[in-house]
Amino acid sequence: MAYNILIADDMLLNRKLIRRALEQKIDNVNFLEVDDGNKALEYIRKGVVDIIILDLIMPKKNGFEVIKEVKSLEEYSDIPIIVNSAMDEIDTIQEALELGATDYFTKPLTMQQMQIVLPVKVKNALKAYQQKRLLLEMNQRMKDQLKVATALQNILIDESKSLPDVEMIGKYIPSSDLSGDFYECLQIEDKVWLFIADVSGHGVAAAMISSMMKVMFKNLVSQYSTPAEVLREMNATFYNITHGTYYITAFVGLIQDGVLTYSNGGHPYPIIVDTSDNKVYMLENNGFLVGIVNDYEYTMHRIKIDPDSYIIMYTDGLLEPGEEENHMKTCDDLLAYIDKHKDMLKSDPIFLLDSIVKDFGKDTGHKLKDDVALIIVRKK
Repeated sequence: MAYNILIADDMLLNRKLIRRALEQKIDNVNFLEVDDGNKALEYIRKGVVDIIILDLIMPKKNGFEVIKEVKSLEEYSDIPIIVNSAMDEIDTIQEALELGATDYFTKPLTMQQMQIVLPVKVKNALKAYQQKRLLLEMNQRMKDQLKVATALQNILIDESKSLPDVEMIGKYIPSSDLSGDFYECLQIEDKVWLFIADVSGHGVAAAMISSMMKVMFKNLVSQYSTPAEVLREMNATFYNITHGTYYITAFVGLIQDGVLTYSNGGHPYPIIVDTSDNKVYMLENNGFLVGIVNDYEYTMHRIKIDPDSYIIMYTDGLLEPGEEENHMKTCDDLLAYIDKHKDMLKSDPIFLLDSIVKDFGKDTGHKLKDDVALIIVRKK
């Protein structure tokens, strides 16, 4: 590609000498010449300048003012500026460099400076500028792709769902643009499957794994009849893919004929609100993390679940302290909170979700260390 070199000097002879020296040593360059600071800034604002050879003493706008304005233009502030001035006082040189000049030469340039030093420094500055531009472009492309990925992930996460036998509402708060937390609630004939999981780590890798596991879950529940089998196959498949590099905490539940059957792979205990006797309790049974070892058999447990009872599931990000907190909350803290406010499950469950998020320090006013997922499922 061709580079555009702007030479800003009010002396025509100086511009011609610099141009000739650079033409002989640097290939694929175009030259722009101006004799005052305002004209230099006009070219810069057009976005056609890759490097500036700048005199300090010029009419209308001097070199110091040009440097200041270039550095104030966010889009062009990285353009390298090499000062070539007759001003040789150390304070002047220091001021120019502190304002953002890349290098400084004093006039008149020696033959060696003109033929060797200046061309080499211009080449190096152009190369560094081009590399930085490429990095910025790559970074912007990654940001754009991240926005698309975040939007797609949000589409995959339902905040509410009404099925023939259950109703679900959920809250999902990623600590970064992409999250490793995910949940699912789906009904196949008379079976209602519940799933919540948390992938270790954050960002792109965790999000890709969570999307993969969500698809895997949907496939497995169509092939297997129990939560223990689903978790076992999920564990084996995930271990064979990652070999223990990542792990998942996961809870799988199945509601059928008024019974909740469940298996737990290292996940925080879900909470049951049984409206038949007004009891609130945790499902305190657990198994090994998903993906750490191969061939693990998960245990299975059953409880009776009456109509209008609730299952509350969450990821550990809800309990972890925020950036400005030291105290980690526990499952017992959440249990006590829900027990105290359980009447809201009937009157306004969405408000209860929001209240939990706020009172546990996970609303938008707090910087999160971990992703948060929280769902409430009501048995109809």
